[in-house]
Amino acid sequence: MTNLNDLQHVREFVQIADTGSISRAAKVLGMAQPTLSRHLAALEAQIGAPLIRRDTHTMSLTTAGIIVLSDARELLLLADRMGSRLRAERRSVRGHLRMVSVVDVGQWIVSRVLSRFQKLHPDVTTELHLINRPTKFIKEGFDCGIMVGAPTDRRVTIRKVAQLSRRLVAAPSMLKSHALPARPDDLKDLPWLGILQPHFYSRDRVDLERAKQIKKLKLAPVMLLDTVTALREAAIEGAGFTILPEWMAARDITAGRLVQLLPDWHLAPIDLQIAHAAHEHLPQRVKSLIEYLEQELPVEIHRLDLNER
Repeated sequence: MTNLNDLQHVREFVQIADTGSISRAAKVLGMAQPTLSRHLAALEAQIGAPLIRRDTHTMSLTTAGIIVLSDARELLLLADRMGSRLRAERRSVRGHLRMVSVVDVGQWIVSRVLSRFQKLHPDVTTELHLINRPTKFIKEGFDCGIMVGAPTDRRVTIRKVAQLSRRLVAAPSMLKSHALPARPDDLKDLPWLGILQPHFYSRDRVDLERAKQIKKLKLAPVMLLDTVTALREAAIEGAGFTILPEWMAARDITAGRLVQLLPDWHLAPIDLQIAHAAHEHLPQRVKSLIEYLEQELPVEIHRLDLNER
């Protein structure tokens, strides 16, 4: 039976054997008798031996049919057990989750939220990968991810889960050797620190808004760094001005390590996105995590923005 490729035909044969009649089996299965007869003939052809001995009034199993019936029952039992386990797996919040996030959001925010999720679901184990490079989401085997910037994998479903407010900042030490900018064009005279990855928003441009005015600046970075945390450290050292998320910038401005530039102008918030495989049949653990992230990430970001964590 190594070439069998249709368990349904096997299931139908077992039903015929149990009822003792093709016609009665067809009624139980809710199918036409000629169709069931064709399926039986196809199964016999695939096995290479007749399974049922027919005469005018009775039906009995051949020697091959007796052998196949025993194996068929075991085969169907295993198949049903596998199906039950898979359905239970999809319904239960258990198993392993592989998640990816942009580095700084993952360090500051996602790690906290993920920790609370794991406490709620102790039968789930998790791993969080912090990556700023473009990812091949499906190929790399991630269940879900938190992203910023333009999508880099078209095979995933992406939707906005929160927004990140940002500020334009520089260190007081840098402003000792450069005039404090009074208007957006003055920024071109200051050293700019940009994010390294080109799919993020702030590599070499700054878009400022005030009322109905929009000012788009193209900047030549003196330094490109791979994480926002690294940008913060370089800015505090006076290497240049940069953009930091509200939760970072507010603390350093309050402490006097950084100052906000052009406070009358603002930067549009950027979208924080959640991504997952683009199909409907997600395991329950993935669905539960996505729902939890959608609920808790905005709350955690708000707490950080208010300097409550």
